[in-house]
This record gives sequence, structure tokens and C-alpha cells, in this order.
Amino acid sequence: EGKEEITLGAAVTYTRATPVLTKAFPALRPYLSRLGSRQIRNLGTIGGNVGTASPIGDMPPVLIALAATVTLASVRGTRVLPLEKVFEGYRKTALAPDEVILGLSMRSLSAGEVFHCDKVSKRRDQDISTVAAAYRLRMKGGKVMDARIAFGGMAATPRRATHVEAALLKDGFAAAAAAIPEDFQPIDDWRGTGAYRLQVAGN
Repeated sequence: EGKEEITLGAAVTYTRATPVLTKAFPALRPYLSRLGSRQIRNLGTIGGNVGTASPIGDMPPVLIALAATVTLASVRGTRVLPLEKVFEGYRKTALAPDEVILGLSMRSLSAGEVFHCDKVSKRRDQDISTVAAAYRLRMKGGKVMDARIAFGGMAATPRRATHVEAALLKDGFAAAAAAIPEDFQPIDDWRGTGAYRLQVAGN
């Protein structure tokens, strides 16, 4: 039930991927509509967004929250890594010099799961994010039973918020928001101060 695997080739454009992704994850519809311009969505690829390893790329937080895996290929064969293990530092990935990204896979939502994502940027449209956030929650009887939460723009890499997840499961949403500084100490830059990023992420 809801265990459908979704696989995207690394060279698939945003435009081609959008119908598949928004059917599985409706919250991506407004999110993807803000990603770049129509021309960028027609040419840009999700594999490229991952490969650049930018801390403010739009898709990595989404894909981390969705527990996406990445298939890497070289003349030696293929290997699969959880996406969160691909980012090792600022614009530094776990790819070997002879490896390329072959594709990305994730599963659709199961019964009781909810997914949401959003970003804050200086311009609403056609702008890189100051903070991007994504979460996948498993609910039962109105209680959060499991959570995967990821942020971009909060560290040198897009990253999962493990302290926030633990606080949410144990003590609820207010505790989760208060736990943001345990996971992230964002920098100041022209897109926003560290304090602003912490407040946005908590919101």
C-alpha cells in the first residue's frame, strides 16, 4: 500500500519530472512552479541540482526528506547511496572522480504519511532559496509516529535535522522548533542573517 518506487534518470528535466513528482507528492506543485524560470525547468535536471552540491539547491532538502537514494555509475559498476550521504562538505560530494549520477529513487507516500515543502527567498519566484525545508511525517491517531525533516540554506550542505525530528516525536512542534539550533548554526550572508535563518526554519 503506497510502496510505489519512483525512479528518475539524472538527465530528466524538471519539466518532464514534474507530472510524476506532483502526482506522488502534491505539495511539490507550487514548490516546483517557483524553481527557476520555465526555460530553466525545460533544460535543468534534478541530477544536475544534486551534482552541484549547493547548500541552497531547491531539490536536495526535498529528496533527503523523501529518503531518496542515488545510483552512481562508473566503468567499475554501480553503487547506491542514500542522498544525505552524497553531500560531504561545501560543494563536495562522495562521487569518485570517474563516477556520474545515473538516477535517483524514492518511494511514494504510504497510508498515514504526509509530505510538505516550502522555501523562503528574496524574490518569491525565480530565486535561489535563503532557507528551504521539507518534511515527511507518518501519522497515526493524530500523533506523529515518524519524521524525516531536512533543510537547505542552513549549513554547508543540505542536511537532515535529526535533533528536530527527535524533539518532534518526543515533545511536539514547539520543542521541534526550539531544537533547530541543535542541528544548525547558519552563517550570515547577503540572503539573510544566521538569526533570520534560524527563525525561518523554526517557523
